[in-house]
Amino acid sequence: MALNEALKDFSIEGKAALVIGAELPLGAAAAQILAEAGANVMLASQEPGTGDALKELAKKIGALGRKAAVKIQSAITRADLSACVDLTVKQLGSLDIAVNALDVPFFAPAEASDDTAFEKVLENNFKTVWMACQEAGRSMVQHGGGVIVNLTSIMAERGVPNGSLYAAAQAAVLSLTRSLALEWARKGVRVNAIEMGWVEDERSPAVKDEEFAQTLVKYLPEQRLLKPEELGGALLYLVSPAAAYVTGQSVAIDGGLLCRV
Repeated sequence: MALNEALKDFSIEGKAALVIGAELPLGAAAAQILAEAGANVMLASQEPGTGDALKELAKKIGALGRKAAVKIQSAITRADLSACVDLTVKQLGSLDIAVNALDVPFFAPAEASDDTAFEKVLENNFKTVWMACQEAGRSMVQHGGGVIVNLTSIMAERGVPNGSLYAAAQAAVLSLTRSLALEWARKGVRVNAIEMGWVEDERSPAVKDEEFAQTLVKYLPEQRLLKPEELGGALLYLVSPAAAYVTGQSVAIDGGLLCRV
């Protein structure tokens, strides 16, 4: 196969993409990357009150010559997610790609975490992803297929002190990804995950907690945090026709962190 022909397999020109959590660093990076690669994008929020950030991102995407729509919603509300999927199909003509960048960090000692914390962490980091996958999957199955990518954390496979609940939620997302991939494989829907290392995100203890951050950076193989835009190559591969036979997989972008014992 000639190189030019092979490169066509990486094209997502004209595809319709939905990014939920587009106001967050990883979600914003994912939306811009998809737009730069030719997709039109629905920018959906994780939480209300983020309209200004999404409108600013929509302007950037519009400047690329791509269509960008905005849906302010609460991702913990089923009706909002269902309406978001319907709006994406209505405004962009289809739903070909869904990226779930849903994330609410939580770090606290296990003995100090009560049932309320448990329910909140699982709801914000797992239930939201489950509902988003379910609503997008229903539309994709009905219309002949699509691709879902869940952005999760390497804490799905590696724990840290004070991160037990958050790590458990991330592990649940990884298992969900694999199970849905099997269930929808013969219905034209691929489901994969990207496991992110410690990201430059002001909500993370890797940024907020100076003592923790200094210790962490010394431990990281490349001694730096992950920049949100560095998810681009893996994301574009997973959503493109080049990955047509790839489903139920997770790609780690972690600077080698998972290699550690």
